[in-house]
Amino acid sequence: MTPGTAAGKIHDARDLIGTEVRVERAGTVIRVGYVETATPSGELFWIRANGCEPRELFGSALGHTVVPASEPGQMAG
Repeated sequence: MTPGTAAGKIHDARDLIGTEVRVERAGTVIRVGYVETATPSGELFWIRANGCEPRELFGSALGHTVVPASEPGQMAG
């Protein structure tokens, strides 16, 4: 699986602003949250702060995959 893809589908973070997503690295979910904003290229995006989890930067440029939380897929267990 390449960064930015899940099950062969590429997700652009710009299209996911305001959407709940799973952030994955090497197939493991590392964060679930809402995309707050994204760079013009869509390669980097911020997940908004929630409770004790701070606002955090992720992106395909950093080796992360973003997948809408409502999309079926592997969940960490």
